[in-house]
Amino acid sequence: MWLSLTSILLESCTKEQEKTTEPINIVLRDKPLSVIEDYISGKWKLNYAYGGLISHKYNDTINSYVTFSPGHIIYGNDLEGIYIDTTIVWTRVKINSDSVYIFTYAYTGNSPPMHQIIDQIKYDTLIIVDYAADGFSYFHTKY
Repeated sequence: MWLSLTSILLESCTKEQEKTTEPINIVLRDKPLSVIEDYISGKWKLNYAYGGLISHKYNDTINSYVTFSPGHIIYGNDLEGIYIDTTIVWTRVKINSDSVYIFTYAYTGNSPPMHQIIDQIKYDTLIIVDYAADGFSYFHTKY
């Protein structure tokens, strides 16, 4: 009796662990802000960026990362350390027929602020896109 109860408990724990390790696939660009912030909260490692005017791929070699918490963003890497630590301004805008949240934050130096969209999490990869005609898409995985 004790052995069968133990095996049932172990089996249910194993199944519970399997549920939490499944890849997440969710489009976030059209979700409520609370859902977006919940899914992106934490530290994410940049793997690569793709896009730009001539569509090229940039592989990250300096361990760049972004950390999200509600209303706040931190960017850093092994070369510069933390180079952005600021608040986020979320704005809901209409793009074609979609209503999406754009997040804006001050960039370093005299650069204009950055405007980006949390697009989706696809197979545990967070995809952030620039809100620009020739922007980049940034591909991150959770630390």
